[in-house]
Amino acid sequence: MRLSVIVSTALLVPALVWLVIGTYALLHNGFYSYSSLFPLPFKMHSLSLLNVSIFYLVTFLRVTPREPMRNFLIVCSMLFLFNAVYELVFAVFYDPRGLIVALPLALGGGILVLLLNRKFKFLTRDKTKIPIAVLCFSCFLVLMLTLYESGFFEHLRLYLSGHTAIDPHNPLWILSKIIALWMLFPLLNLSKAGFMSRIFCY
Repeated sequence: MRLSVIVSTALLVPALVWLVIGTYALLHNGFYSYSSLFPLPFKMHSLSLLNVSIFYLVTFLRVTPREPMRNFLIVCSMLFLFNAVYELVFAVFYDPRGLIVALPLALGGGILVLLLNRKFKFLTRDKTKIPIAVLCFSCFLVLMLTLYESGFFEHLRLYLSGHTAIDPHNPLWILSKIIALWMLFPLLNLSKAGFMSRIFCY
C-alpha cells in the first residue's frame, strides 16, 4: 500500500468517526441532540456534525490537487472560512459586539483561502459557477433575516442565559447552517474521479 493511501485513510478516519457518532445521536436522541467530537472535549449539534463530516469527506475526496495533505489543508481552510462567515452574519443579528472577533476571523479566513489557492489552484476559474455561490449566499442571508424576524435570536438569548429551558433551534436554523457551509462548494475545482477511486488515485 502506498504511503499516500495510508495518509489519506488516516485523514479520513476522524470525519468517518464523527459521521457515525452524529448519526447514532440523531437516531437515538432526536433531531436537536448534541454529539461528542471524540476525541476532542467538545460537543455540537448532531445535524451540524453530520453536515461538517459530509462536507469534509466530499471535499477531501473530490477537490483538486488530489494530494492528501494539500486536500486536508484546503478542507480545513474552507471549514474555517465557513465558520468565520457564519459567525460574522450571526453576530450582525445576535449581538453586533461579536463583530469585533468575527470580522477579523472572516477576513483572515478569506486571506488564508486565497493564499492557499495561489499555491494549490483549487478554486475554479469557471465564472458561470459564481452566480450559484452568490445565490446560495443570498439564500443564507434571507434565512438569517427570517430567523431574526421570527424572534429566534431573542429566544436564543433567553435560552443561553438560562431564562428558559426551551431550545429555540429549529429547521430554518439547520437549513441556514447547511447552506452556509456549502455555499462556497461550487467555487471549488473538483475532480471527475469517483469517490471510492479517489483515495487510490493519489
